[in-house]
Parts: sequence; structure tokens; C-alpha cells
Amino acid sequence: MNIRTERQSKMKIAKGVITVLAIGFLIYEIFYRHHAIDIFNEYAESITDHWRIILWVLLLMPVNWILESLKWKYLLSNGNISLLKALKGVWMGVALGLFTPNGVGEFFGRIWVIEKSKREQAVSASIVGSLAQLAITITVGGACIVFYASNYIAPNWLLTAQIAAVVTILIGLVSYYYLPKIASVVLSKISFFKRFASFKKTMKSYSTHQLSVAYLISFARYIVFCTQLGFLIFGLADVPLEVVYTLTALIPVYYYIQTVVPTVALSEIGVRGLILSFLFAGFLVNTELILASFIIWIVNLIIPGLVGLLFLVQTKFVKS
Repeated sequence: MNIRTERQSKMKIAKGVITVLAIGFLIYEIFYRHHAIDIFNEYAESITDHWRIILWVLLLMPVNWILESLKWKYLLSNGNISLLKALKGVWMGVALGLFTPNGVGEFFGRIWVIEKSKREQAVSASIVGSLAQLAITITVGGACIVFYASNYIAPNWLLTAQIAAVVTILIGLVSYYYLPKIASVVLSKISFFKRFASFKKTMKSYSTHQLSVAYLISFARYIVFCTQLGFLIFGLADVPLEVVYTLTALIPVYYYIQTVVPTVALSEIGVRGLILSFLFAGFLVNTELILASFIIWIVNLIIPGLVGLLFLVQTKFVKS
């Protein structure tokens, strides 16, 4: 057995071990820790009654991840990667991100489909894409927090809150568009990050136009998963028309809080439920909130993660 064959054999064994452990861990998390069967049995009638709503949420799931794949493919610039290959990389990233805090394992899943000479750019593209999504979530969510607080807690401060909301959005936009310069300074001046200085060139290479396109794709994706949650909140419960406006404003607040709270994706369902209960308890009962958070968790993370694991098993690690 030559060295190359031996390495390939070890890679297959390592990939098989990772896959088996990952599937075992998923089964434990879904069926034992989070009691998926019990939840489905408890809410079977509600799921059956609202199957059209759940179908719409499912149909939006591939739209969500295709947009993310398009963004990553676009930011790769000269990566010469097809949309299907980008989608595989993104879903493999989701699979590995399930087990790591705030999904940092996604980077390793994505570079699996990228040739060695392009991996640095692939990581930079992933970082820029993630920061574009973060900028959208923080600015829109922050503005909605200010708006909600001013309207329902301190109505006399409405004008001040509106100004604060605009400032929040502007700060988010300016910070995002100055990202290449900020990254350059951080990678050059701060000793801890100097080991990553090789990323400086690729981070600085992104033009304002590229950042704008990534931002718009991120915004489209943001609209998709806000719509998914909106379908569930308004579809599972008999929401009075007078509170629809309020609940719509709370959806970005929910995603804002979920983003800033450090979690491992597999444990997110508990965090999601707590955040939904905190925000929507005055409008919806806990059973509806638990079901909504569970469906979103399954549709947007677990299903893509399982598909990503299948791709991980079938896809060879690109070496050259």
C-alpha cells in the first residue's frame, strides 16, 4: 500500500467515524434529549390541522439555503464553483456547525469542496457572508427593539426611539462597509491575529459593489426566515388583527436575541423556546410557541444538517 492509498484509507475511516458519531449524537439529541416523538405526538392534531402552513415553511427552507449558497459562490469570485457544489459545501457546513458554538464548524464543512489553493478565499468569503448576515440581523433587530420599546413601554419617547433606530442602522451599514479596512488593521496591528495575516489580502479584495450584493442577498435570506417564523406564529394561533403589527416587529427582535446569545445549534431549541416565550407570552400560549420553535429548528437546521452529513459521506475531500 503506497502513501497516497494509505492516506485515502485513513480519510475514509475518519470520515466514517465522524459520520457515525454525528448521526448517533443527532439521534440522542432529537429523540432522547429533546423528545421529538413526544412533541410530535402531543401536537399531532395541531400539525395535521396546520399542514399547509408547515408545508410553506418547508418550501421556503431550500430557498433560504440556495440564497446562502449563491452568496458564498458570489463572494468566492474566482473560485470556479457551481451552485450545486456550493450548496453541498454549505449543507456540509451546517452538519458540522450543529456541534460547535455559534456554528463555527461551518467553515470546515465548506472548505471540504474547495481546492487547496482557494481555501483561504473560501474562508474569507464565509466570514464576509456571515458578517453581512450578522449586520442585517443586528441592525434590523436593534431598530425593532428600539421601536417596540418606544411604542409599548415609553410612547412619549417615540421620536427619540426613531432617531436611535436610524442611527443603529447607519452604524451597522458603516461598520459593514468598512469591514475590509477594519480586518486589515486587526490582522496587521494586533499581535494575536498576526498569525492570520495571510487573510489580509483576500479580505481587502472585496469591493463596495461585492459587499452590497452580499448584503442584499443576506437581506433576502433574512426576509425568508422571518417569513417562515411569521407563517408559524400567525398560522398556528388565532392572532387578533390589532396585534399583528406588534408581533411582526417582534420577529426581528427574536432573531436579534438568538444571534447574540452563544449556543451550540443542537441545543438551540431550548434557547429558541425561551426567547419566544419571553417575547410572545402576552400574545400566544406556550404550546404554540414550543411547536413553532420546534418546527423552525427541525426545518432550518436538522434537515439540512442530515442532508449535509449524507454529502459528507459521499464527497471526497478536495486536495489539489
